[in-house]
Amino acid sequence: MWRLRLFKTIQWKIVVIYMLLILLAMQFIGAYFAREVETYYTNNFSETLNAQATMLAVNLERHLDPSREKKDATPQMIKEDIDNLIYNLVALNGAKVQVIDQNGTIISTTESEQAIVGQRTSQNEVTIALMGTRNEGLRIDPFTGDRVKVLAVPVKRGNIVFGAVYMVVSMEPTYTTIRKITNILATGTGIALVMTAALGVVLARTITKPVKEMTRQATAVADGDFNRAVRIYSGDEIGQLGMAFNYMTARLKEAILQQEEEREKLSQILANMSDGVIAAQRDGRIILMNRSAEEMLQVSAVDVMAEKKTLYDVLRLPPEEELPLLEQNEPLMLEMMTPNRDMLMLRVAFTPLQQDSGKKGGIIAVLQDVTEQARLDQQRREFVANVSHELRTPLTTIRSYVEALLEGAVEDPELSRRFLQVTLAETDRMTRLVNDLLQLSRFDSQGVRLHLRPIRFAQLIRYAVDRFSMQSEQQGIRLSIEMDDDQLPLVYADQDAMNQVLDNLLSNAIKYTPKGGSVTLRVRVDHQQRRVLVSVIDTGIGIPKRDLRRIFERFYRVDKARSRSQGGTGLGLSIARELVQAHGADIHITSELNEGTTVTFWVPFAEEGRTA
Repeated sequence: MWRLRLFKTIQWKIVVIYMLLILLAMQFIGAYFAREVETYYTNNFSETLNAQATMLAVNLERHLDPSREKKDATPQMIKEDIDNLIYNLVALNGAKVQVIDQNGTIISTTESEQAIVGQRTSQNEVTIALMGTRNEGLRIDPFTGDRVKVLAVPVKRGNIVFGAVYMVVSMEPTYTTIRKITNILATGTGIALVMTAALGVVLARTITKPVKEMTRQATAVADGDFNRAVRIYSGDEIGQLGMAFNYMTARLKEAILQQEEEREKLSQILANMSDGVIAAQRDGRIILMNRSAEEMLQVSAVDVMAEKKTLYDVLRLPPEEELPLLEQNEPLMLEMMTPNRDMLMLRVAFTPLQQDSGKKGGIIAVLQDVTEQARLDQQRREFVANVSHELRTPLTTIRSYVEALLEGAVEDPELSRRFLQVTLAETDRMTRLVNDLLQLSRFDSQGVRLHLRPIRFAQLIRYAVDRFSMQSEQQGIRLSIEMDDDQLPLVYADQDAMNQVLDNLLSNAIKYTPKGGSVTLRVRVDHQQRRVLVSVIDTGIGIPKRDLRRIFERFYRVDKARSRSQGGTGLGLSIARELVQAHGADIHITSELNEGTTVTFWVPFAEEGRTA
C-alpha cells in the first residue's frame, strides 16, 4: 500500500514523466543514431572493399592480358607476381581473395587451402563478373555463422574480360564496432536517465514541498488550527499560491472568530431569554432548545435531540395532518401538565425559516410562560367577584333591615333593636373588610412600612394569648402556650405588625376548631440560625392538600359558607404573609383534613445575648 501511495504522489509522477520523456527521446535518438552509424560503417566498408577490388583488378589486368605476357616470364613467376599483388593491395583484415582467369579457373588465392588453385569456381558472382558485370552480395558463412560481404569484379579492358577478382570479407568486426557504439549510446542513455531522475526529484521537490506544506496547512485549518503559515520558498506561481493561501487562512480565521463571536452572542441571548426558543427542521425534529424552554417543559435538550423528538412530541400537539405548524400564523395557547404535576399555560408562536431558494426550511417556536399571568388574571377576576360579593351581602342585609324599619318595624322596640344590632354587625363586617382591603392596597402600592426595633417577644406572645383566652373559653377550646424558656431573646420586629400576625393566626385557629378542640401557641428558639420560630397549632377541621398552595391568596376560602358565617374576610392569611415577609422572614402552613393545621413563621434575633 505504501508503494502504491508513493507512486500516486505528484513528485513521483513528475519524475516518471521526465524519465519517460528522456527515455522516449533517447529511444528515437538512439534508433536514428544506430541506423546512421550502421549505414555509415556498412557503406564505408563497401566503398573500401570496392576500391580495393577495383585497384586490384586494374593491377591484375597486365598479368591476365595474354597480349602483354612477357616472353621470359614463366607461369610460376606470373603467379608469384599476382600473389604479391593481392597480399600488398588488400588491406582489409581477414579478406579472402581469389583471382580467376577468363576460363573460371582460380589462379591465385589468399586462403590457406592452396589446393583450390587451378580448380574452376562455381560461384554465381564470379560467373556474372566474367560476363563483364560487377556483382556483390551479403550472405551468412555456413561454417562460422558470420555475416560476410561477397564481391566479384571483372578484370577487363574495354569490353574484353580477362578474368575476375573474387573477394569474401567478414563484416562482424564492423558490426562489433556498431554494437560498441550502440552500447556506449545505451550507457549514456542510462546515465542520462539516472541524472534526469535525480534532477527530476530535485525539481519535483521544489514543486511538491510547498504543495505538501499547503496540504498540511489545509488539514490543520480544517481541524481548527489557524496559527500556522505556509513557508514561502520563492516568488514564482507556487510562492504566490502560498502567499494567497496564508492570506486566505488569515481571512478565514477572522471570519471564523467573527462568526464565533456572533454565535456566542446569539447563544448568550438565547440562553438568557425569558422566553423559550425551539428550532426544528421542516419535519419538526428539534435541533436547538434554549434553557428557558427546557425549564418550561421540564425536559433536557440533550435527551430531546438524542431521541430525535419533534415539536409535536414536546408540545403534545395533534399530528401534523391536523395541525401543520408551517402554516400556523396565529399563536397557540397550550395547557399542559408538567412532570411535577403543575399546570402550565404556554403561548407558542411559530415562525417559518426561509431558505435562500425561498422554500420553508424549518420552523422557530417561541414559548411564553403565561401561567403566572393567567393565574393573576384569574385572581384579579376572583378578587373583584369576591369583593363585590363580600360587600353586596352585608349591604343587602342592611338594606333589608332598614326597609323593614321604615315600613313599621321601628314601632316595635324589641324588633327594631334586634334589626339595628344586625345592621351594626354587618356594618362592622364591612368596616373590617374595607380596612383589610385598604391595608393590602397600601402594601401593594407603598410596600409594608415597619417600625423595626428590639422587642420582648415573650411578652408579645403572652399578650396575644390573653386577648383570645376569653373567646376560646366561650367556644370550649383549650388555648395554651409552649415555650422553650420564659426568657426569650429580643427579636427585631414591628410590634404592631407581630400583634396583627398573631391575631390573624389565632383568630383563624379558634374559628375553625370545633368545641372541645385545642389551640397551641408553640415558640422555639433556633440559636444556630439566630431566630425565633412561632407555630400556631390547632386540632380543627384542617385544609385539603389541593387547597394548601392557594391558602395565602386573597379571599381564598376552603369553606366559603362557614367563613362568611363566622365573619371572615379571607384576607387574614394574606396580610399575615405580607407582614412576615416584610421582616425578611417566612411563613408556611401544613395541614391534614379533619386532623388540624399548623402555621409556622419566624422572626430574627435583635441582638445576641440579650433576653426579654
